[in-house]
Amino acid sequence: MKPIAGFERSSLLAALALAGAVGVAGTAFAQYPQDQSKPTVTPPPAKAVTPPLANDPAGSKDKLAASKDTKSLMSEKPIIPSKAEMADAAFKKLDPSGKGFVSKEDTKDLNGFDSAFQLADANHDGKLDAAEFKKAWASYTGRKSG
Repeated sequence: MKPIAGFERSSLLAALALAGAVGVAGTAFAQYPQDQSKPTVTPPPAKAVTPPLANDPAGSKDKLAASKDTKSLMSEKPIIPSKAEMADAAFKKLDPSGKGFVSKEDTKDLNGFDSAFQLADANHDGKLDAAEFKKAWASYTGRKSG
């Protein structure tokens, strides 16, 4: 074996080091997407996605009625507000379906609200519209209705 001259030997070592660095860097880049800001997402095949109620044998009228029933059941249950809330926010919580009034049934879980309800129900229909509710809420919370 012939000895390699100093110049040739250092060039050979530099070339090998560069090839090794490129090989390692190439392996690292091959494992990850080049642009991290654009994630790669593969959607499921079209046959895997089934629209809601696609296999429902009922007609479209029945589907519409069922969806309205479900929606009304989900939105009719009042949420009991705290005394710290303003009258408008409390009214919206007690009338989530937007019927425009609050009934005795809606307020049954507000302890001590019965007397305020009776006093504010000006027409004695058993319902409080927004204005009547505002007066009842002021009486119930001890704050002025402003």
